[in-house]
Amino acid sequence: MKRRLRLRDWPLSRQILVLFMLLTTVLGVSVGVLYPLAVKQYLVGNTYSLLEEEFTTLSSHISFTEQHELLPVPASAPYFLQLLLSKYKYTFDVIVYAANGELLGKRSTEPIPDEDANELYNMASSYKKQDIQHGTLDHDGETYMFVSKRMDYHDFPYYLVIFSKEREINVINAVLTRQFFYIFAIILVISWLIAIWFSRYLSNPIRRLEEYTKKIAKRQFDIPLKLDRKDEIGQLAHSFETMKNQLKEHDESQQHFVQNISHELKTPIMAIQGYTQGLLEGVFQGPQAEKGLEVIMEESKRLEKVVEQLLYLTKIESVAQMLQFSRLDASELISLIQQRLSVLNPAISWDIQLPPELPLCGDGEQLSTAFINILENQLRYAKSKLTISCRCTPEHIELIMANDGPPIEEAILPVLFQRFRKGKSGKHGLGLAIARAVIEAHGGTIHARNEAVGVQFTIILPRNKEAPTDR
Repeated sequence: MKRRLRLRDWPLSRQILVLFMLLTTVLGVSVGVLYPLAVKQYLVGNTYSLLEEEFTTLSSHISFTEQHELLPVPASAPYFLQLLLSKYKYTFDVIVYAANGELLGKRSTEPIPDEDANELYNMASSYKKQDIQHGTLDHDGETYMFVSKRMDYHDFPYYLVIFSKEREINVINAVLTRQFFYIFAIILVISWLIAIWFSRYLSNPIRRLEEYTKKIAKRQFDIPLKLDRKDEIGQLAHSFETMKNQLKEHDESQQHFVQNISHELKTPIMAIQGYTQGLLEGVFQGPQAEKGLEVIMEESKRLEKVVEQLLYLTKIESVAQMLQFSRLDASELISLIQQRLSVLNPAISWDIQLPPELPLCGDGEQLSTAFINILENQLRYAKSKLTISCRCTPEHIELIMANDGPPIEEAILPVLFQRFRKGKSGKHGLGLAIARAVIEAHGGTIHARNEAVGVQFTIILPRNKEAPTDR
């Protein structure tokens, strides 16, 4: 069965073009139907106004002889009609009747049938009001639009009728409509050309983003995306660039992780294998055998710790729902950690500048693990002093942990919190990675920087972080 092609399945440029053409076509058809009607309605209303103006002008020029014969009536026409209908001979037609219906005179561009003239008189004479009459006469396929009034010339009563035929209005309507559609057609063609350009203007960068995404999928991270735009497409391109950089960093981190974990696991495994082989072959006897067994035990514990930390780090990074959020006091938590770690290096003094209470919402056990990893790192490099202070806002707590030890190598500083990235005195390179994972799982951030004296770690945690929910 053939699948029906829907509009949304078409390329974006074609969708824009088709929708714009449909819109302009509907608009054109609507205007084509309504415009002539609106113009004609306007012209009809305006014609009566012009007829009335002509009536006022012409009535002041109507005069008769002593024998009540009509003197010649001057010819005139509105100026704008002369401009519009310059190739037509056009004036308003005039008929003058005596009070008894006798035709006294007329001015017309073409003969008017007697029946039509008599009917115009009947309609004019039947109007009893003193103001100007507006009327329409339909007779034998001809429509007359007229104004009339009973007049008086030196006690001589007469009827003045000025009229125009509707087909003259139709001529004006046709001229205006034709001119309008010429202009509309030109505008329509120009707008379609603009629509074609605009559809390509929108779709081309999206096609470039599509190609760019395919290259990212092929791990081609060194190809730059250049879109000099500040609109939503430009913002999308910027997001793609950010995503590419993060994927590139993650890819490099994974490669570095594989290399380092291979080294971290290979070293204890080789030591265990070497001493085990020596014991089996009898190379180590007596005290050497005991020492070999001690090395095997130490290396197996080291191997176990690396595996445990890796499993813990993977769990924290991938399953944030494992965290058990509750209200806790960060000042009390750090005080307990200080009591526990101060015995590791009694020569280091602790300067804790925290308020008596520092409430926040988090997983106390996991935050304790993160703080211990950071402070153990600080103690390892500190010379004589370790300082802990904080800055608080209604929304966040900013903990500052600093030591007076040597600075971190500039090459390591940007990747300090990645797995297996460690300094010269580091152990496994997993402690700070675990600390970052725990803090980020709490919605916080951590970064390190070298100060004039020592190294400073800054941890920002939200005060009211809610526990994550399953999706």
